[in-house]
Amino acid sequence: MHQTPGYQQPYDPPQQQWHQQAPQPQPHTPMQPPTPTPPTPPPPASRRKSGSKAPLLIVIAIVVVAAVVGAFFFLTGGEDPAPQAKPAKSGAARTAEALPTPSSGQRAVYLETLRTISPELAEDEDQAIRQAGLVCQRVLKPEDGGMSLPQFTVAELSKGGASINRVQAFKVIIAVKVWCKP
Repeated sequence: MHQTPGYQQPYDPPQQQWHQQAPQPQPHTPMQPPTPTPPTPPPPASRRKSGSKAPLLIVIAIVVVAAVVGAFFFLTGGEDPAPQAKPAKSGAARTAEALPTPSSGQRAVYLETLRTISPELAEDEDQAIRQAGLVCQRVLKPEDGGMSLPQFTVAELSKGGASINRVQAFKVIIAVKVWCKP
């Protein structure tokens, strides 16, 4: 080929090959370590599976139970919630052991108060003192529900031949409280 001065031959780019070639290993120099290509990380996994709330509910249930048990021990001081059953005692034994009794002078004053309210109340002195003991028991350990103390006193002292009203019941209660103290 002959070329004329000032003439340039047109550039013919090399033809591209349409198939991929395997990467050529790069020459390795002793001073430079080979550069490995890092593996691509997997896509991030979701922390929560859609529609699955069971683990969360279990955790909440455990926390609630622990809080209830902790509150129970805090409020009771760790004591057993059910006290041991004690053998049942008869009403007379319970009354005799736990209730104060009037001295002889207090007994005489109480009986005289009953005579001023209604003479029939003091006819049987021992029964009058037993009834006073029941009133005293209600004074010291009021029962929930049921009758009030004046209603109980009217019902208790109106047994037999005597009958009292609510005002008289208050006078009896005041007379009992003179000697019925914890």
